[in-house]
Amino acid sequence: VVRLALYVGGVPFEDVRDQKSADLKAQGKLTFGAMPVLEVDGQILSQTQAMAVYAAKLAGIQPDDAWAAAKVDEAINGCTDVTTTLGATFRLPDDEKAAARAALVAVDGRLAMHLGGLEKICSENGENGHMVGETLTVADFAVWRLAGWLGSGKIDGIPLDVVSSSFPSLAKVYTAVGAHPKVQEWMAAHPNSYPQ
Repeated sequence: VVRLALYVGGVPFEDVRDQKSADLKAQGKLTFGAMPVLEVDGQILSQTQAMAVYAAKLAGIQPDDAWAAAKVDEAINGCTDVTTTLGATFRLPDDEKAAARAALVAVDGRLAMHLGGLEKICSENGENGHMVGETLTVADFAVWRLAGWLGSGKIDGIPLDVVSSSFPSLAKVYTAVGAHPKVQEWMAAHPNSYPQ
């Protein structure tokens, strides 16, 4: 999400992916003891949302309006809730993962609740393919990445159509972001991160 925001906004950056977290920790660059981090002029910024908002401001895709900016934060936090909820299942024994995840995406499941909240934010914004406002924001990138991950087939127990079958506004954001020319360029340049 952070790299994509910078790329789409035409902000030059060095994309370093192969540094080991142990090396960064030894250098004192892991504020919270984990990656990812964003380094700017020798200073470190941690936490996905902080990095995403910073990148969005540099890229010119962060709303100036305080309410709209708060709605972007709300959507990003909703995406974080989904990943945190689903992330807990990765620690389960292999034979329990699929059933636990199926329960999460059931109509009354916690994941369905989080996705429903994101759907509500999006549908209240109108059917324009954006989470907030009329133009691209980092919230759109966050939902696009989340929907792509959920529908990737890499998470046992999560149906491929979990977003498209039940959350049409989110599906519209996913389609709109994926069709953006700069997003397509980014994906083509990083095929291992976005398998077809």
